[in-house]
Amino acid sequence: MNKQDAREDKAPGIPPLPAGYHCAITWGIPMEYGGMTNALLHRSRAFIQEAGVPVDVLTFEWSVDYSEIRCELEIAGELIPGLRLRNLWEELGELSESQLASSKPGKNVTGEFSPIGPGEESADEIFAGLLRRRIRYAADQKTELQIDYFRPDGSLMVTDRRDVQAKGTAGGRLITLCGLDGRPVASWNQVWPLYLFWLDCVVAGRESFMIVDSKSTANFMTRYRRNNVVTLHLVHNSHMASGALPPHGELSPTRRYVFERLNSFDAVVFLTESQKKDVDLVFDNPPNTCVIPNSRSFPALSEPENGHIAELGIVLGALTGRKRLDHAIRAVAKAGESSDLDYRLEIYGQGPDHAALLRLIQSSGLEGHVALRGYSIDARQEFERASFTLLTSKLEGQGLVLIEAMSVGCIPISYDVPYGPADIIQDGVNGFLVPAGDIPAMAEKIRLIGDMDAEDLKNMRRAAVSRAHSFNDELVVQTWGTAMRAAVDRKLGGATWATDPRWITGPFQDAQPVT
Repeated sequence: MNKQDAREDKAPGIPPLPAGYHCAITWGIPMEYGGMTNALLHRSRAFIQEAGVPVDVLTFEWSVDYSEIRCELEIAGELIPGLRLRNLWEELGELSESQLASSKPGKNVTGEFSPIGPGEESADEIFAGLLRRRIRYAADQKTELQIDYFRPDGSLMVTDRRDVQAKGTAGGRLITLCGLDGRPVASWNQVWPLYLFWLDCVVAGRESFMIVDSKSTANFMTRYRRNNVVTLHLVHNSHMASGALPPHGELSPTRRYVFERLNSFDAVVFLTESQKKDVDLVFDNPPNTCVIPNSRSFPALSEPENGHIAELGIVLGALTGRKRLDHAIRAVAKAGESSDLDYRLEIYGQGPDHAALLRLIQSSGLEGHVALRGYSIDARQEFERASFTLLTSKLEGQGLVLIEAMSVGCIPISYDVPYGPADIIQDGVNGFLVPAGDIPAMAEKIRLIGDMDAEDLKNMRRAAVSRAHSFNDELVVQTWGTAMRAAVDRKLGGATWATDPRWITGPFQDAQPVT
C-alpha cells in the first residue's frame, strides 16, 4: 500500500492514533544504545510528528546519569518536544505521601524490614553531594545483599534486601517502599509489584496505550492488566534459541516466559510476516498477533544511486557472537583475493568480541582493509558513501539496518536467516540473499557488485531505495493506530471502534472490568 492508498483508506475524521496517554516501556536507555532503542525512539518521534500525540519513554534501570542521557539525546536530535524520558527511581523520590499510601502491600510477605544501620559495613554512593544508595555486600565484597535507596532530601525511599532467609547469606528478597518519614508503607517479596505501582502512578487513571519494547520489561508487564490500559508487546528480535530451526525449534530461554503468556498482552506485534506466521502456527493462532514493521524517515537525496565508493562496505552491529562479524571480515578478504578492486570494510559498533575481531584482522594481514570504528551515533550516515553492507547475524527481528542502508542506495548482502532479511530483500533485484553461514557465497556477491554493469548497478540501487521507502513513517504510524483500535476491540469484548465515536476521543469511558 502506498501513501495515497493509505490516505484514501483511512476513515474520515479519525486521527492516525487513538486518543489517550501513549508511552513506550523499556528497561533503560544506555549512553551507547543499539537497534532496539534506536527503533523505539524513532517510532516515538514518528507518533509525535505524524499523529501529534506526545510520548513518554518509561524506564526502570537505576542510574544517576539520566540528566546526562537526556542532554545527549537532545543534542543528537533523539529527544524532541513532546518526547520525554522518565525513570522509576527518579520519580519514586517525587511521590507525595498520599501517592505512597496508595500502594498495596503484598500478601503473606516474609522477611523483616531492616535498613542498613550505621554500624554495618556498607558502601555509600554519593552523587552531586547527595547520598543516593547504600549497599551492603556479602563476605566476598561482590555479592549485593541489600541496597537502600534515598530521596534527594536524604529520607529512606526503598530497601531491597536479598538475604531474607539468613542475614549475611544470599537467599530470598524483600522490597519495602517507605513513606516520606522513612517508615514502611508496603512490602513485597518480588520487585515487580514496585514497578507496577509506579506505572499506576504514571497512568493516574488515564486511558493509556503502552508499547512494551524490551524483553526484560515484557516479563513483568505480563502482569500489568488494567481496565484503562492497552498493552502491546513489540517483539524486536527472533524468539528462537540460537541455532534452533523455526517454527518448532527451541524457544530462547529469555523469551520462554513471555511466549507462554502471549495472551497477557492486548496485542503482540511482530516486525515481519514470517515471524508472525511461525508463532501463529506453534501457538495455535493467538488472536492478538499482528505485524507492524519498524519505519524510517528518509533523507531527501536527489540521486541516492550515485556517490558510492565501489570498494567500500559498511557494517553496523554489536560486536557479539550473535552478529558473526568475523564472517563479514572473512567475506571481504575472500572477495579481494580474485578482484581488481581493493575492498575495504568499516565496522561501526562495540561489544565483547572487539579484541577477538582485532586479532583476526591483524593475523590475516587486513589492517589496511578492515577497520573497527567503534560506536558512533552518526554511523548510519556512512551508508551514503558505501557500495554495499553485509548482514551476517544468526537471527534477526527485522533487519532495520538493511532498510537504512537501502534508503540511500547502499546494496545489502545478507544471510538468509530468520527473521527479516527475506521480507525486505528481493534477491538479485534490490540486494542479495545468500545461505546462512556461507562466506564464499557472500564474497561472490561482493565481487558481483564490483563487476556489475554501471546501468544495472544504478537500477539495483534505485530498487533498494524504492523498497526502503515502503517502510515510511506515515503508513507505519497509521498501522499502529489500526492495531491499537483492534486491541481496544478485544479488550472491550469485540465492539467496533470505527462505528463508535467515543473511541476517537477516549477509548475506555464505558469499559467494564476485565475478568
